[in-house]
Amino acid sequence: MSYFDKRPFVFRIITAALLSLIVLGIGMTFYSYVSSPTDENWFRDPPSNVYTTKSFSAARTSSILGNKSGSPQSDSVLVGDLLTDVNGHKVIHLDDAREATRADTLSILNLVVFRPKTNSSFHFTVSRSDFPEVLLTELPNNAYVYEVIEGGASDRAGMKAGDLILRANGKEFKDAAEADNILRHTQIGRTISYEVYRDNQTYTLQVTLARFGIPFAVLIFFLSGLSYVVIGGFIALKRPQLKAARLLGLAFMALGYVFAILLIRRDIEQTILTTLRNIGLLVGLNFSFAAMMHAGLYFPRERPELLAKRWILYTLYAITTLSLLVGLRMQNNALPLIVLLYGLVVFFVFRKKRSEEYKKLNRVINWTVFLTIVLSVLSPVGIWYFRLNANNAGYMGFFLIFIPLSYLYTIGRYRLLDLNLRVRRNIQYTLITAVWFVVLATVFLNILVTLPNKDLPLPAIVLTGASIEVTDAPLRPEQRELIQRLGFIVLSFAVGFIFWKLGKFGQRFIDRKYFRTQYDYRRAASEIAEVMASKLSMVDLARGIVEKLAELMNLKRAGVLFFRGEQVCCCQEAYGFDGTSWKEFCLGSSTSLIAAIGKFQGEIQVDYLPPAVKENFRQQGFHYVIPVRSKEKLVGAILIGEKLSEATFRQEDFAFLSAAAKQASISIENAFLYEELAEKERLKHELEIARRIQLASLPQSTPKIPGLDISGISIPALEVGGDFFDYLNGETNGLMVIVGDVSGKGTSAALYMSKVQGILRSLHEFHLSPSELFTRANRLLCHDLEKRSFVTVLGAQFNVSTRNVTFARAGHLPLFHYSARGGTVRTLTPKGLGLGLNDEGLFAAELKELSLSYEPGDILVFVTDGVTEAHNPSGELFGDERVVASVREHALKPAAEIQEALLRAVKEFSAETSQHDDETVVIVKVSG
Repeated sequence: MSYFDKRPFVFRIITAALLSLIVLGIGMTFYSYVSSPTDENWFRDPPSNVYTTKSFSAARTSSILGNKSGSPQSDSVLVGDLLTDVNGHKVIHLDDAREATRADTLSILNLVVFRPKTNSSFHFTVSRSDFPEVLLTELPNNAYVYEVIEGGASDRAGMKAGDLILRANGKEFKDAAEADNILRHTQIGRTISYEVYRDNQTYTLQVTLARFGIPFAVLIFFLSGLSYVVIGGFIALKRPQLKAARLLGLAFMALGYVFAILLIRRDIEQTILTTLRNIGLLVGLNFSFAAMMHAGLYFPRERPELLAKRWILYTLYAITTLSLLVGLRMQNNALPLIVLLYGLVVFFVFRKKRSEEYKKLNRVINWTVFLTIVLSVLSPVGIWYFRLNANNAGYMGFFLIFIPLSYLYTIGRYRLLDLNLRVRRNIQYTLITAVWFVVLATVFLNILVTLPNKDLPLPAIVLTGASIEVTDAPLRPEQRELIQRLGFIVLSFAVGFIFWKLGKFGQRFIDRKYFRTQYDYRRAASEIAEVMASKLSMVDLARGIVEKLAELMNLKRAGVLFFRGEQVCCCQEAYGFDGTSWKEFCLGSSTSLIAAIGKFQGEIQVDYLPPAVKENFRQQGFHYVIPVRSKEKLVGAILIGEKLSEATFRQEDFAFLSAAAKQASISIENAFLYEELAEKERLKHELEIARRIQLASLPQSTPKIPGLDISGISIPALEVGGDFFDYLNGETNGLMVIVGDVSGKGTSAALYMSKVQGILRSLHEFHLSPSELFTRANRLLCHDLEKRSFVTVLGAQFNVSTRNVTFARAGHLPLFHYSARGGTVRTLTPKGLGLGLNDEGLFAAELKELSLSYEPGDILVFVTDGVTEAHNPSGELFGDERVVASVREHALKPAAEIQEALLRAVKEFSAETSQHDDETVVIVKVSG
């Protein structure tokens, strides 16, 4: 960890001081540039002083910057051309031309001439005998004017591109720099006298120096550099604790300083300040390339494979230092290109070791740099730069500005350097709308200014007092001027109408892109009402509401809450984000949510909610809450976040939301009812299934036991019940009949019944007697049954061989025994506690087992309390006596008919009274 990683505030102070110095230096240089006198032309040293005084014939073979011709073209060397080369010998003075022609014995001379008027060089061939050396003359030291700003001071004085300045204010000079120095010492507003040479003639021009002047190309390049400084300073000051941000910020600041002052240095004389500025230029140029490459090892992602090779950085800064020292000594600004070349070579060699993430994050930056270079070189601006002069390089600032913007885009899109650079959409909308208006207004006004200077191709129309005539005859000047004015007025209206339409079209497009289009509240209300009417379940309704609201109002986020009985949050749906954590918060904070929202009647800004609720809602991006009430009862709430356009909510928005809340209240109440009905239907369906399962668990067939006629049935009072009976037929000559009753009714009793039935069936595999079976079952059930639940059971083991039955009763009703010999019925009630009431010791001690013999015609009756406790409308119980009476009355019938007669008697006794408990009857009749 470096020094600045631990002390970012130190780096911030140093950066702020450095940034202040950079801005101060740029400001002083800019002020000096724009406030120094200017003649609004550009001149430089000519390539030669050998001047052509008269045109002569020659064969042009090519133009140096043009396309080469396959065959010679007939042309001439023109007056004013400068001879720069003869047979490969450079020509500056007239003696150079003479020596070149005498040195070669070739009959053909190859000439290169520079044509100042077109700023072009051409190749010519001419025979030695036809070369008119006498038409050449040598001019004194001069300055070649390659550009004159249209409408500027020099243009107004009559200066033209291609003029050669021989004297300034009567003074000769040795080169263009000295001529420029003469200009700089002339006071602003004064006139400078230029003696210029044009077409073999001398002219004296009086140029009044301008007070302020800066070419557009230079201004563009200056603003481009200034943007580098601003962006670099912002990154460095914002995240000084990150090495990538420090390096990237310093690199942009240094490069921005270079770009900002590179084309605006206009020094009258060398001072300490100008010397320091020029040193800063060399330092910034060298350091910016090194810092940019160094930053590439950390941005957009760290590259450990390059950082591990420390020689890369050592070599980088060694080359940078050497380049800086040589540049300071030789005043050469081209040496830093070696640093840039070294960085490109390193990244190219190690390009295959880049991670996929690094490639992805760096893609926009790489393409921007590549396209900036290509467009700068190949565009008309770039060609203009190479053909004309270095000052026009300023137009490349159009493209250079995209490099730091590509960095900002990458940082903002992928949230690099822990920076959030997102510009709010409402600000974007305002800026783009303003730019669109300015562009249209500028173009429209430019057209209006240009139109009066155009000669419109209008027909010859003559206006008389009584008619309008179209004629082929020429019009008088005043007639033509009138027609032109009318045509201009009509055309101006037409252009204005076109631009008005174009403006509206463009504004609608911008509105759509930034979600600023107005929505029809009546149609929106109809659509949301349709959604509410078509959704029945709470989840579907909630989801439909948030999705439709987000669609209609162009919301980033929306949510809805449903409150059941103003006590619990029973439904939460969100749109625009993963609402998992939010739903968990709503479920866990139902009481506080309902209490907080219930205090308000209209829309609520979340800032007015309790701190915990406000913090969560703010975190999820919600700004407003609209309560939903039905008959003054809070049944829900609509939550809305920011609009996609990021515009503020208006009163009509809240009016629409209030109307939607009123519509939603009815739908929410209907959803509650629908959920209740659906729940009842579901339970009913599940209970029906449980009933079928329970009935299927009872014996589906009666065992065929010799000498015994058996019939059993169980009728639940509800869909399911707690009564059961079973035939445990473990042996061929025996049968155990079990009849039980679980305390309570309904689902819980049915579940316990299934459990008890399973336990008894499992234990019977051990061939236990009724008392042993019940004892072991009680041991298991004591730990599983609730304290308030218990099971009564009656079990009888029949032995067909001995005609004997052994039975035990665990808290159940007595066993009814009908004796055929005496025609009497007695109730057998051995002692016993219900299963699950007490531990094994007490249960076993209380449980008694009895045995009795049976004869043909005897009947054993097993019933549950649903039979004996059935009551009639007056509250009278059916009782044991009526059971005995029914069995005695139908004793001669088969077991099934005895059972049916007993149940019929219960039903007749109960009359219209509904069955209040499960009814179970098992009849065992001895048949022979």
